[in-house]
Amino acid sequence: MFAQFFTIGLLMLMSSMLPGPDFALVTKNTLLYSRRAGIYTSLGVGSAILVHITYCMLGLALVISQSIVAFNIIKYLGATYLIYLGIMSLLTPQRGSIANSTTRETTTIANLTAFRHGFLCNLLNPKATLFFLALFTVIIKPGTPLIWEIVYAVEMFVIITCWFIGLAFLLSHPRVLSALNKIEKYISKIVGVFLIGFGTVLAFVKQ
Repeated sequence: MFAQFFTIGLLMLMSSMLPGPDFALVTKNTLLYSRRAGIYTSLGVGSAILVHITYCMLGLALVISQSIVAFNIIKYLGATYLIYLGIMSLLTPQRGSIANSTTRETTTIANLTAFRHGFLCNLLNPKATLFFLALFTVIIKPGTPLIWEIVYAVEMFVIITCWFIGLAFLLSHPRVLSALNKIEKYISKIVGVFLIGFGTVLAFVKQ
């Protein structure tokens, strides 16, 4: 069990570090709004992970992966949501320096909105469904005791959430903000293009 614990931890850390929709969204909300927005977005991502884990434990992930209708519904909802966020990011008007804390605080988004962004971004990603299905098939065997499945769930939530919160702290550091200030006017556009790109790719994901 301890070998599984460390294997799962390593897999979760590596998967969270890969550039993807969650990474782009946490980056966007941190840089364009505030550290707090980035943290709440990270908590949303982590909470969605718990949902994935729960339905995997219940065996529903296999049903979703085998059902073309269910899979496509999740896929297109997720793609639409990412493209929507990308378009909104592209339409974000250019503001003052991102290093200006006063400007950032007055243009921040509500905590619940930031949380919802992260939650839906991860929840509606069918790649996450397939990832956790593989995890619960190859590493976490069906006969794994419930107590250990709960331990694994807590482990995955903590690793994912802490990674993205750490990213939010890093990106909101004064020195990082000062360095990024030179490309401030391009950040929302670049992230918007990435989100739209991720959404478009997601729309063509096969089971």
